[in-house]
Amino acid sequence: MGFYQNFGRDAKGQDGIPSIDPVLAGFEEAGYLMEVLHISSGKMAVFPSWITDFSDSYASSWNSETIYGRSDPIGIYQGTTRTISVSLSIPSYSVVEARENMHQLEHLIANLYPSYKKDTKGTLTMVGSPMVKVKFANLIKNAAKRNNAISAAEGGLSGWISSVSFTPNLESGFHHMSPNMSVSDQNDYNGAHSVTKFRNKSHTLLPKVIDFSFSLTVVHEHPLGWQGKSWLGETGLFPYGTETISGGQHAGGNQVGATTRTGGKVAKGLVANAFKGRPKV
Repeated sequence: MGFYQNFGRDAKGQDGIPSIDPVLAGFEEAGYLMEVLHISSGKMAVFPSWITDFSDSYASSWNSETIYGRSDPIGIYQGTTRTISVSLSIPSYSVVEARENMHQLEHLIANLYPSYKKDTKGTLTMVGSPMVKVKFANLIKNAAKRNNAISAAEGGLSGWISSVSFTPNLESGFHHMSPNMSVSDQNDYNGAHSVTKFRNKSHTLLPKVIDFSFSLTVVHEHPLGWQGKSWLGETGLFPYGTETISGGQHAGGNQVGATTRTGGKVAKGLVANAFKGRPKV
């Protein structure tokens, strides 16, 4: 997470000017953050949620069998898959934020790769698939968790990222460094966490706006389905944590007559107020 933790301590650059938009910081504290955790390494990518496209798709799979003399096929249920696709367009308030946005993107891309362990002979063996947990407020979360204000590690939605597509926004242009810059300005491009003392002085481009998208194939950590009128699992808050779907509410198996959301009470009240009477509706 790095960048965001550091900003929590000191959100200003060496010139005293904030490196992150203070208005955006307020939104982030309200939950406007996209978090992606690489489970086996524990590494996190975090982005301000400048979301340009969001889709949460559910696909039910059935085996269909056609029987002679029967018009409709017989369906045998196989399973339901869930795929979430997100597109973001993230601007930068400063060179520092542009650099860190790119660094978070580097971590997101690295999350597509597995974890290895090296034995005494120097041979690498894969020990962890690139599974992730993704968290965005209540829209991408583990529905078994009641609290929406938790981290991806505690309440993220598990799965794997099938694709990441990155496009620098060429219309917005780039921050670019020059050998003629001061050392402090060059440091804004190089960052503070380099493993060596080497520093680039030129040939470094940081997009002012990064456009990227990714798709998550979801692997739920809790059972899915019904037992009577109760949803399997502890909370029943599937999938977005709004309200439990278990219990007697929404039960309509024994209903007789036409369905309305209000039972006619709202319309009857409006007519009564309009005509100062109590007509039968």
